[in-house]
Amino acid sequence: MAVKPKLLQILSMYHEAGEAILAEGADVVRTDRYDEDHLCEIARDVEAIVLRAPARITRAVIDAAPSLRVISGAGVGLDNIDVRYATEKSIPVLHAPSVNAVSTAEHAVAIIMALGKSLIPFHRQMSRGRYASRTELKTYELSGKRVGLIGFGNIAKEVAKRVKLGLNMNVSVWVRQFDPVKHAEAEEWGFDITTNMDRVFAESDFVSLHTPLTDATKGMIDRRLLDLMKPSAFLVNTARGGIVNQADLFRALTDGSIAGAGLDVFEPEPPAADSPLLSLPNVIVTPHVGGTTVETNYTTATTVARNVLRALAGERPEHVGNPSVYGKSV
Repeated sequence: MAVKPKLLQILSMYHEAGEAILAEGADVVRTDRYDEDHLCEIARDVEAIVLRAPARITRAVIDAAPSLRVISGAGVGLDNIDVRYATEKSIPVLHAPSVNAVSTAEHAVAIIMALGKSLIPFHRQMSRGRYASRTELKTYELSGKRVGLIGFGNIAKEVAKRVKLGLNMNVSVWVRQFDPVKHAEAEEWGFDITTNMDRVFAESDFVSLHTPLTDATKGMIDRRLLDLMKPSAFLVNTARGGIVNQADLFRALTDGSIAGAGLDVFEPEPPAADSPLLSLPNVIVTPHVGGTTVETNYTTATTVARNVLRALAGERPEHVGNPSVYGKSV
């Protein structure tokens, strides 16, 4: 009987079906501790690591695992893995991109609707018996309003289609540089696409963030951009908390520069219990659940599991975050 490769699973996967697949093809060691010293200790003889945030795979953990052949996030994001160092070590870093596009887009649209209709403030007032709040809080008709999307990947495209077709909203899209494919797609749908981020912030009634967290995007949404927004506009973040300078956002929310925000992501995660953003009356907060529906969790977990086992079997896996380890793009 062939010896199964040893795999370290850090925290649960998003669905038990993925864990069952891993157990069939690997000798799985599970830990719910993720401090670096502990991970370095138990990773010494593993050939694969699968993890989910807030656990992190650092240079030290990679160096502590000389037999390591593959690392995989349990979902979409890779910002909790030192991808650059893994690439230097020729270790493929895997994930499951795109599978949560619909779920996350639906969550972003739900936040847009809730903000525009003041659903959470109304609920709070009604739960206190304050029916009179119906004349005290503002609501907005979404039809004809403009949604500005920062980024135009799979999730942003799903948001754009839903707000345009379902809510009759106008859509502006910011991209970092001209891309003939993205520009053609945007024009086909009637979206305004631009490389001018300032214009998107200044003209939009809702700005929704859809970029990955990288060195270039960390803290990108700062006071300067927030000051460009209309006082009646809202910021929505279902991407990564680190994209936004949260101190600047707090000031904008409390001094009336913007009307409110909807946040599914924070920096760090989980946010501190006394984080000032959590208690503001003009903010909707959810605990990074945009892409974690029952349906998406199953697809994500099983995709990750099969991908990792494929890599361990010496096959070229799908969904490689650092395809240069294979010599050319996948």
